[in-house]
Amino acid sequence: MSDDRRRQRIAAGALGVTVALGATKVAVGLATSSLALLAQALDSLIDVVAVGLVFLAVRYATKPADESHHYGHAKAENLVAFTQTLLLGAIAAGLFVEAVRRLGADDIAVKTPWYALALLIGSAAIDVVRTRWLMSAARELSSDALRAGAMNFATDVGTALVAVVSLLAVRSGAESADAIGALIVCAIVGILAFRLGKRSVDILMDRAPEARMRAIEAAAASAPGVSEARRVRVRETGNQLFADVTVAAGRTASLERAHDIAENVEREIARVAPGTDVVVHVEPASETSSLVERVQAAASRAEGVHEVHNVLVHAFDDAGTNKLHVTLHAKAAPRLSVTEAHDLADLIEAQVVTELGLGVRVDAHIEPLQQTMHGRVVTADRSDVVRAVEARATEEVEILDCHEVIVVETGESLTVVAHVRGRGDTSLAALHDAADRVEKAILAEHSEIGRVLIHFEPA
Repeated sequence: MSDDRRRQRIAAGALGVTVALGATKVAVGLATSSLALLAQALDSLIDVVAVGLVFLAVRYATKPADESHHYGHAKAENLVAFTQTLLLGAIAAGLFVEAVRRLGADDIAVKTPWYALALLIGSAAIDVVRTRWLMSAARELSSDALRAGAMNFATDVGTALVAVVSLLAVRSGAESADAIGALIVCAIVGILAFRLGKRSVDILMDRAPEARMRAIEAAAASAPGVSEARRVRVRETGNQLFADVTVAAGRTASLERAHDIAENVEREIARVAPGTDVVVHVEPASETSSLVERVQAAASRAEGVHEVHNVLVHAFDDAGTNKLHVTLHAKAAPRLSVTEAHDLADLIEAQVVTELGLGVRVDAHIEPLQQTMHGRVVTADRSDVVRAVEARATEEVEILDCHEVIVVETGESLTVVAHVRGRGDTSLAALHDAADRVEKAILAEHSEIGRVLIHFEPA
């Protein structure tokens, strides 16, 4: 059976018991003229309305989200819980006024037959069972409406016991005990109504649950790829938690990388708050960006740019003034004309100047975005190239061996890929310099080679 069906069956069962118990209390209360017992009877009648609302709310709250209610209908449970607060508050106020009036009156006779006491004791026992039943179901199903019903029945247990004590005191000759018992009932109902109402109002007004919000914020900040959790907004709707999270990441992260970072955040939040509906917004972390990263980010913003690479930033002194000279390569669609490519270069340069400020010179080179190239592997036929690559590679002290060379023919040129091993603690800069020297030597020896790629592996 689904959780929604279980909520409805539990609410319906509680409603049936409440109707029967309330009717019995009204009959006995009118027969005895006991204010404490009538307080119990009226509270039970309120319970009929309250549990009836719980039943309707549970049914309505299970409706899925639609065009008018994007977050579903779960807050119906919280609305009903708040309505119960108002009902409890109203009955407590009415009983308080009547109890005060009776304390000053001398002509009110209260009957205390055995069956009235038996009814109150039996009612308390039933309410204990109902409270435990509903509270257990509320915790299991995360239902505020069932939790509100359980709190209501817990109140009935206390008020029934107070009413029993009051009637016993009346039997002993203390006529005012009935009114005093009613005042105690009012105080208990008022306190619990306030607690229930506060929780309901907090949820209806989207008050953020602080503990869960801090846990979600910490989880988002610890997600791989996130440099900072900038804003976390959390709201509850019934048993569902919604979180809007804004995080910062590197400015040059691709769209796919930003998507991966967002998924990392969602996974971390699911670990500390399972079932949370999370929306993640990724922003660039510009405060910690280097000049090269800022140039890449600014150039990439230009419409029509597919890739930015070979960014160089030169700082120099010009008659006592610090200036920057930026050069970069940007790839664009091959179909662009010279005029269109020049306009794109101007746009890129303007974006970089806006990013770094005036006094910056920017020179952009536009090149076509390479399409898929068809070729064939000719490694076996070009053993001379393989030997040359192996010889040049092993001349470098950073390279321990060259264990694989692949030669591919694409049109009129060759592409060479070499797999080499180096010490695991060698710096990236040293490896790059070694690879650059190997590439230049191979290109100088074999004019038919168009591109050389050195792939490093740790020894």
